[in-house]
Amino acid sequence: MAFSAYLDQKILEKAFLGQDFQIAARWCSLHTADPGKTGQNEAAGGPYARLAVEQYTPVDDSGSAKRVRNAAVLSFQVPAGTYTHIGIWDAQSGGNFLGGGPLSAPATMNDGDFVIVRENDLSILQD
Repeated sequence: MAFSAYLDQKILEKAFLGQDFQIAARWCSLHTADPGKTGQNEAAGGPYARLAVEQYTPVDDSGSAKRVRNAAVLSFQVPAGTYTHIGIWDAQSGGNFLGGGPLSAPATMNDGDFVIVRENDLSILQD
């Protein structure tokens, strides 16, 4: 999962300027195309909503990268469409996009279906 422009800036400000920042909450989103560095292409329409992700695994190694993973299943109910990417935000709506990446495979869904992200399937890597 690539970090967003917002998170890149905050990490640099912390590391080199000593400016603190906090992320009080993390919310997952689904996207119909690459969210890029700003969170574009987020799913829209009922019954879709971002999901809170409150628990992550401890930091571990994934090859040469460090990572955390989701500790609980995420179950997005969605309108009909094809979903290709997942993202993370610091708010349930609006807020700052923290990063995103592709699903393991695109999910073409009917209205009211669920896109399921199983425990440990959402990896947030830092290399």
